[in-house]
Amino acid sequence: MTSLILLFLLVTVGSLVTSLTGLGGGTLILAGLLLIYPPELAIPLHAFTQLAANGLRTGIFWKNVHWKVVFAYGSLMLPFAWLAALLFESINPGILKIIVGVFIIASIFPWKFKVQNEPSKVVFALLGAVSGFLGVFMGAVGPMVTPFFNRLKIERQGSLSTKSAGQFLLQLTKIIAFTGAAGINFAAILEHVGILVLGSLVGVGISIPISKKISDQKFDTGVNILLGLIAMKVLIEGVRELLLNA
Repeated sequence: MTSLILLFLLVTVGSLVTSLTGLGGGTLILAGLLLIYPPELAIPLHAFTQLAANGLRTGIFWKNVHWKVVFAYGSLMLPFAWLAALLFESINPGILKIIVGVFIIASIFPWKFKVQNEPSKVVFALLGAVSGFLGVFMGAVGPMVTPFFNRLKIERQGSLSTKSAGQFLLQLTKIIAFTGAAGINFAAILEHVGILVLGSLVGVGISIPISKKISDQKFDTGVNILLGLIAMKVLIEGVRELLLNA
């Protein structure tokens, strides 16, 4: 029971911080989960936290979603996520830790990549394929896809809600792939899944009334330091495991 309470607090705080600071893809939650679970379980479980958070945002702003973009984005996701999930179970956990550790460090620094023109439906379809494949290994691809959604020639809320709907579809696709291709039995850890979903929703909910009362700069600095420390721990563990198994 104590471990479930701590897990709930971790995800709630992580979801709260994500909502307040705009950290793409719930990177902080993923980093926290890696302190509790091995990467081959932390990454699949992380999909449920993002499924819940993006599902809530999509539900609230349903009318602002541009569904043609979402369907284009999701059109190639499943086969590529399925392929990645087939490879996922055969990858050394140490390598997974290194991949995620590098991604967390990369997420700390601002991405300079910009999309010049409004992406076509074909571009979104290809982006979805890449997201489906890489998302299985990295757990979060928000920094990569955000520039494309930001270039949509629609109102800001429409862009944000469309991205949330697209990411909801991505997480759902990953869960299907993890279950079918990687053979992960989420039913065996249903309590943990429930706590992750509940904590994610609570974090998003309580962020709304306090979002204007916290200095974004100070918050971002503190979170980035925490992420950096966790990422270094994960990287060191990954390298150590590879050396021991060499």
